[in-house]
Amino acid sequence: MDPTLYNSVMRGNIRDANFLLADHLKRDEENGYQITPKGNTALHVAALYGHSHFAAEVLKITPAMLCCQNKKNETALHIAANEGHTEVVGVLLACIEGHNTKEKLTRMTDASGDTALHKAVRSQHRG
Repeated sequence: MDPTLYNSVMRGNIRDANFLLADHLKRDEENGYQITPKGNTALHVAALYGHSHFAAEVLKITPAMLCCQNKKNETALHIAANEGHTEVVGVLLACIEGHNTKEKLTRMTDASGDTALHKAVRSQHRG
Protein backbone atom coordinates (compact mmCIF):
# COMPACT_ATOMS: atom_id res chain seq x y z
CA MET A 1 0.00 0.00 0.00
CA ASP A 2 1.20 3.48 -0.81
CA PRO A 3 2.69 4.90 2.44
CA THR A 4 0.90 8.24 2.00
CA LEU A 5 -2.44 6.47 1.68
CA TYR A 6 -1.70 4.25 4.70
CA ASN A 7 -0.68 7.20 6.89
CA SER A 8 -3.74 9.20 5.86
CA VAL A 9 -6.06 6.30 6.67
CA MET A 10 -4.27 5.56 9.95
CA ARG A 11 -4.68 9.19 11.05
CA GLY A 12 -8.21 9.43 9.66
CA ASN A 13 -7.15 12.49 7.69
CA ILE A 14 -9.35 12.52 4.61
CA ARG A 15 -7.95 15.82 3.38
CA ASP A 16 -4.49 14.31 2.94
CA ALA A 17 -5.93 11.35 1.11
CA ASN A 18 -8.67 12.88 -1.03
CA PHE A 19 -6.42 12.96 -4.03
CA LEU A 20 -5.43 9.37 -3.31
CA LEU A 21 -8.81 7.87 -2.55
CA ALA A 22 -10.24 8.10 -6.04
CA ASP A 23 -6.97 7.05 -7.64
CA HIS A 24 -5.90 4.30 -5.26
CA LEU A 25 -9.16 2.70 -4.16
CA LYS A 26 -10.42 1.86 -7.61
CA ARG A 27 -9.81 -1.79 -8.27
CA ASP A 28 -6.81 -2.37 -10.48
CA GLU A 29 -7.62 -5.40 -12.61
CA GLU A 30 -4.04 -6.64 -12.54
CA ASN A 31 -3.06 -5.88 -8.96
CA GLY A 32 -6.32 -5.75 -7.01
CA TYR A 33 -6.72 -3.23 -4.20
CA GLN A 34 -3.70 -1.71 -2.52
CA ILE A 35 -2.99 -3.75 0.59
CA THR A 36 -0.57 -3.85 3.49
CA PRO A 37 1.82 -6.79 3.98
CA LYS A 38 -0.88 -8.38 6.20
CA GLY A 39 -3.40 -8.09 3.39
CA ASN A 40 -5.35 -5.18 4.88
CA THR A 41 -7.12 -2.74 2.57
CA ALA A 42 -7.68 0.93 3.38
CA LEU A 43 -11.06 -0.10 4.82
CA HIS A 44 -9.42 -2.61 7.19
CA VAL A 45 -7.01 0.09 8.38
CA ALA A 46 -9.83 2.61 8.92
CA ALA A 47 -11.72 -0.05 10.92
CA LEU A 48 -8.64 -0.85 13.00
CA TYR A 49 -8.14 2.77 14.01
CA GLY A 50 -11.85 3.53 14.46
CA HIS A 51 -12.19 6.12 11.70
CA SER A 52 -15.86 5.77 10.75
CA HIS A 53 -15.84 8.91 8.57
CA PHE A 54 -12.91 7.54 6.57
CA ALA A 55 -14.60 4.14 6.24
CA ALA A 56 -17.71 5.87 4.89
CA GLU A 57 -15.66 7.73 2.27
CA VAL A 58 -13.87 4.54 1.22
CA LEU A 59 -17.22 2.76 0.80
CA LYS A 60 -18.64 5.60 -1.32
CA ILE A 61 -15.84 4.99 -3.80
CA THR A 62 -15.52 1.20 -3.55
CA PRO A 63 -18.43 -0.51 -1.79
CA ALA A 64 -17.14 -3.91 -2.95
CA MET A 65 -14.21 -3.50 -0.54
CA LEU A 66 -16.65 -4.36 2.26
CA CYS A 67 -16.26 -8.11 1.65
CA CYS A 68 -12.48 -8.09 1.13
CA GLN A 69 -10.60 -10.37 3.49
CA ASN A 70 -7.04 -9.97 4.72
CA LYS A 71 -4.51 -12.78 5.16
CA LYS A 72 -6.34 -13.92 8.33
CA ASN A 73 -9.61 -13.94 6.33
CA GLU A 74 -10.87 -10.98 8.38
CA THR A 75 -13.15 -8.38 6.87
CA ALA A 76 -13.19 -4.78 8.08
CA LEU A 77 -16.30 -5.77 10.08
CA HIS A 78 -14.30 -8.43 11.96
CA ILE A 79 -11.65 -5.86 12.83
CA ALA A 80 -14.07 -3.11 13.89
CA ALA A 81 -16.04 -5.58 16.04
CA ASN A 82 -12.88 -6.95 17.64
CA GLU A 83 -11.64 -3.44 18.47
CA GLY A 84 -15.03 -2.26 19.78
CA HIS A 85 -15.40 0.50 17.19
CA THR A 86 -19.20 0.57 17.15
CA GLU A 87 -19.43 3.64 14.91
CA VAL A 88 -17.39 1.86 12.25
CA VAL A 89 -19.54 -1.27 12.63
CA GLY A 90 -22.60 0.93 12.11
CA VAL A 91 -21.16 2.51 8.97
CA LEU A 92 -20.23 -0.89 7.53
CA LEU A 93 -23.65 -2.39 8.21
CA ALA A 94 -25.49 0.71 6.96
CA CYS A 95 -23.64 0.43 3.66
CA ILE A 96 -25.21 -2.95 2.99
CA GLU A 97 -28.66 -2.43 4.51
CA GLY A 98 -31.26 -4.04 2.29
CA HIS A 99 -28.79 -5.97 0.15
CA ASN A 100 -28.01 -9.68 -0.04
CA THR A 101 -24.49 -8.79 1.06
CA LYS A 102 -25.61 -8.20 4.66
CA GLU A 103 -26.23 -11.87 5.36
CA LYS A 104 -23.05 -12.85 3.55
CA LEU A 105 -20.90 -10.31 5.41
CA THR A 106 -22.28 -11.08 8.86
CA ARG A 107 -21.74 -14.82 8.31
CA MET A 108 -18.21 -14.59 6.89
CA THR A 109 -15.66 -16.32 9.08
CA ASP A 110 -12.00 -15.57 9.61
CA ALA A 111 -9.18 -18.12 9.65
CA SER A 112 -10.21 -19.15 13.19
CA GLY A 113 -13.82 -19.74 12.15
CA ASP A 114 -15.08 -16.61 13.92
CA THR A 115 -17.73 -14.24 12.62
CA ALA A 116 -17.65 -10.54 13.51
CA LEU A 117 -20.18 -11.25 16.27
CA HIS A 118 -17.86 -13.86 17.78
CA LYS A 119 -15.07 -11.25 17.75
CA ALA A 120 -17.25 -8.67 19.49
CA VAL A 121 -18.39 -11.11 22.19
CA ARG A 122 -14.91 -12.48 22.85
CA SER A 123 -13.58 -8.95 23.15
CA GLN A 124 -16.49 -8.14 25.49
CA HIS A 125 -17.85 -5.36 23.29
CA ARG A 126 -21.56 -4.81 23.71
CA GLY A 127 -21.98 -1.44 21.91
